[in-house]
Amino acid sequence: MLALFSIGFFILARANAEVWSAYGFVGFALAYACLAPLSKNQRLGSSLRFKSEDISNFKASFLDRLKILILPLILGFTFLLGVYFIFGENGVLSQVGSFLPAALGSLFVLWAAAQGRFFGVATMNAIRVPEEGESSLDGYSSVPSLVMTSTLVVVMTFAVTEGIRFIRGGSSFSLWPYLFSFAVYGLCVYNTWGQRKQASMHTATHTVARKWLWATQLFITWHVLSIFRSIDTASADALIFIEELFLMIVTVFLAIWALTSKGEGSESTLFTRENALFWGVAFGYAYAGSVAMITSVMDDVRQVLIGGHVLVVGTVMWLQRTMLESKTHRISSDLRIIESVEELTIYDEPTEKSNDENNDTSASVSTSKKETSSSDESIGDSIDWNKTPEALGDSTEWDDEIELLD
Repeated sequence: MLALFSIGFFILARANAEVWSAYGFVGFALAYACLAPLSKNQRLGSSLRFKSEDISNFKASFLDRLKILILPLILGFTFLLGVYFIFGENGVLSQVGSFLPAALGSLFVLWAAAQGRFFGVATMNAIRVPEEGESSLDGYSSVPSLVMTSTLVVVMTFAVTEGIRFIRGGSSFSLWPYLFSFAVYGLCVYNTWGQRKQASMHTATHTVARKWLWATQLFITWHVLSIFRSIDTASADALIFIEELFLMIVTVFLAIWALTSKGEGSESTLFTRENALFWGVAFGYAYAGSVAMITSVMDDVRQVLIGGHVLVVGTVMWLQRTMLESKTHRISSDLRIIESVEELTIYDEPTEKSNDENNDTSASVSTSKKETSSSDESIGDSIDWNKTPEALGDSTEWDDEIELLD
């Protein structure tokens, strides 16, 4: 639905109805942005998700799949009308509404930076970190990685450049795209050389850095070639829009992937695994709207597109330094913790011999105490408590005759 509606709104913009096209992109972007936090509700979320035990039979479940689009469609057209009543000709902010297409198109630069960020996070989190490895004081050689990356850059440059040249037909071979892409590749290698050396100190970080730099360098090369085609006046606007539409779809998947992965950073309460799809689709409508407005409203389309691609390249080049350094430090810290745990000395339990000695010692102490207590006389041991006590005068002899005195 995102692809179909984006193409429909783009055709609407090309038919001199760019204002209504902008309303449509903004309305559906706001609809999915509102559905993202609301999808956490159990009752509402069940109507936005398709669940089936047998999802392989697409034809039988087609109607059930369409049901999850009912609420987004209703909410999207509701926001579309709301934006019209606010920014339309008779709306409260009608003066601002006339600038809405241009404002939406200018946001392309912001979406371009977000595209580079999403790609960096998604690809980094997709790489599995080896659980074991070995460290090296001198570091492992980066030559095999550089050779492989150079080969990939050459293959991608050749495939994209010659493929588009074949589609256009009649254009002559040019060496400039190859020189352009390799010049940027050399700058990327120079920019990340310190981080590469730091990552080469351990096989785990060396593996992660090698795979991630492959992916990011191919992404940079793609955008570098897009910059070159935008500079080349022979490129058609339709071809540029198809490429940007494809980039939009890829970026939506990368955005969802980055939001649902658990690799970098702390988990957010706003962006969760449950609502990442809705945030990604909302971003897709906003991104497609910017591209459609640029290619339909603005006169100097190529300059804006060049600026967006340059920003993507700059963002990914900056991420090559910062994210690689952060990831290397995190992996190294985890490996040091694992090594310190493995080197811990766990004391054994006391042996049976020591237990016997302790028992003998305690027995001798108790025996000596018993002997001491038996040798001493306790007070009252010889007293017969049943015997009648002696009274005062029992031992005195009294005379039978008693003399009374006056």
